[in-house]
Amino acid sequence: MVTDDKKESKALTREQYRKLKQQEDDDFKQRDKKRVEVERAYARTHQQNPGDDAAIADANQFKTPRWHKINRRLNWTIGILAVLIVIVTLVLFFVN
Repeated sequence: MVTDDKKESKALTREQYRKLKQQEDDDFKQRDKKRVEVERAYARTHQQNPGDDAAIADANQFKTPRWHKINRRLNWTIGILAVLIVIVTLVLFFVN
């Protein structure tokens, strides 16, 4: 009997349900509109100039001779590991 009372109190007519859903949709659209406005305002105030030469110069500062040496070693290591993986695969395939 108790469960019947709960079902009746929560039961909505189709019209009430549609109004509730419409209200939820309207609330969502309003929040979304406000969010988009805030994002656009933020984007306007925090624009970056893509033609800034100082940013490009800063990006290349880390490429020191030490970095080039480490980069070469890493490339060689990757190449050697790739060759070793191919060799192991071939050995496992043909020795089976």
